[in-house]
Amino acid sequence: MKQALEEALQQAVTRLLIDHPDAAVPQVVLSRPKQKEHGDYAANLAMPLARILKQSPQQIAAVILETVVWPDAVVGAEIAGPGFINIRLKEASEANALKNILALGEAYGRVAATADAAKINLEFVSANPTGPMHVGHGRGAVVGDALASLLLATGNHVQREYYINDAGAQIGVLANSVWLRMRELKGESIELPESAYPGEYIIQIAAEVLLVHDYQKLLTMDDDARLTFIGRLAIDANMAMIREDLKVIGISFDHFFSEQSLHQSGRVNELIERLQGDGVVYRGCLPPPKGKEVVDYQPVEQLLFRTTNFGDDVDRPLAKQDGTPTYFAADIAYHYDKHQRGFDRLIDIWGADHGGYVTRVQAAMKALVKMPDNGNEQPDVILVQMVNLTRDGQPVKMSKRAGTFVTLREVVDEVGRDAVRFNFMTRRVESQLDFDLESAKKKNDENPVYYVQYAHARIAAILRKAADEGVVVADIDTVDLTLLTEHEEQRLIANMLAYPDALLNAANRLEAYRVATYVMRLAADFHSFYHKHRVVTENAALSQARMVLIRAVSQVIGNALGILGVSAPDRM
Repeated sequence: MKQALEEALQQAVTRLLIDHPDAAVPQVVLSRPKQKEHGDYAANLAMPLARILKQSPQQIAAVILETVVWPDAVVGAEIAGPGFINIRLKEASEANALKNILALGEAYGRVAATADAAKINLEFVSANPTGPMHVGHGRGAVVGDALASLLLATGNHVQREYYINDAGAQIGVLANSVWLRMRELKGESIELPESAYPGEYIIQIAAEVLLVHDYQKLLTMDDDARLTFIGRLAIDANMAMIREDLKVIGISFDHFFSEQSLHQSGRVNELIERLQGDGVVYRGCLPPPKGKEVVDYQPVEQLLFRTTNFGDDVDRPLAKQDGTPTYFAADIAYHYDKHQRGFDRLIDIWGADHGGYVTRVQAAMKALVKMPDNGNEQPDVILVQMVNLTRDGQPVKMSKRAGTFVTLREVVDEVGRDAVRFNFMTRRVESQLDFDLESAKKKNDENPVYYVQYAHARIAAILRKAADEGVVVADIDTVDLTLLTEHEEQRLIANMLAYPDALLNAANRLEAYRVATYVMRLAADFHSFYHKHRVVTENAALSQARMVLIRAVSQVIGNALGILGVSAPDRM
């Protein structure tokens, strides 16, 4: 119906602009008025036409209404405010769309990707392989996974990618932490430095290494060689643990990319050489850091990248004092590698503490890819705020297993995967999230995932009860859906018809949380309908129509929860 209305208005606009062949024809986009008295659909196309036709929006809207050929379902249209066109439909005219929803099933709302659809690389989580995933990592993981599903559902090709930070100083600290614990397990009295990683998982890795490798042989090795060897074993052990944590929360990746591989292949140095050849690298000294006083600051000459030429606020070093590449050099080599792999769009999901890093990476990509300065920055970066974990409002103490934080696995084990995933998606990523463990386990309306899943389970229960009472579901083509005239019924239908646009809007904004807010609204509308109306009544025809209605609601709830990676149970 929405498409038919838009096509009718688009034809009217084309006729209106017949004497303006060079004018850009505005695209008709209908919206749902928030208040029912304003009609079923509204269009504001008269406003952009006013600039072309040099007439008032009200005059243009009047001409459109005189010439438009409406579908039969339209009973009236009027001009409102500064030129809005409000459209009213026959009662229950959109109800037949329920048949389409049930016919499409899981495909309802989805757009199939074509061969030339956008190829998107979505990098998320990318937690350092120095320990288990914490709750903050979990929020970024859930956001990334849901966004990948959303982009796939709206017609894109998406690769989920995990960047393994397996190079740099933190890996040396990890290796030394494991080695110290190995020595301790062999009876030596050790003292852990403050920089060492605490937690039982380090002891576990140390014990596993000792089971497989000869301790005496390790003692005879050169210190650097030994730490490199132990570091690789520790990375592998931690990545196995992280993969298991991801599996528990229902996340899998298409590709794992190793930072170390960039260094070993020489691609980081090659990138620096290329930038030097492009004339955007020089040797110079950086000013002291902004915003804080540095006592006895001594400027050091470094190899600097002129990122200020491409929108950054300060030039960035590509090499440390010892000549080895900086993390920034490796990171831009990694992003350039993604571009070379043929992706049309790069999306990164980072923690909010990486906010200052966004501009420099985008500046580097402008320099490397020669991107036009049109605001289309690459990569798109989504910054995810932290999670405040509480129990009955009180902060949760750190984990013994991790030593410094509560692990994601512990939270999932306590409250369940669905509760974690859905609650993480109920707020914008820019907002800090308060996650209370006890609230997440409640079986009442205060728990959003329970509220939505219960709507799905309640529908299944209604249909089971109807079957037990001998009410047979009729052939859908024989059901009279024009009987669905109650306000709550119409609201449910309108909400379900908005689902495809809700997905597209969420995808365009890269805001997967909008899928969660959508399905919460749909569940609320269903519960409101349920409390006011019986599904199976003495009126057999109305009963059949309402069973079609709630089956459609069940389908759309299940589809939305599927994008969020949350189950849609039939029993609770």
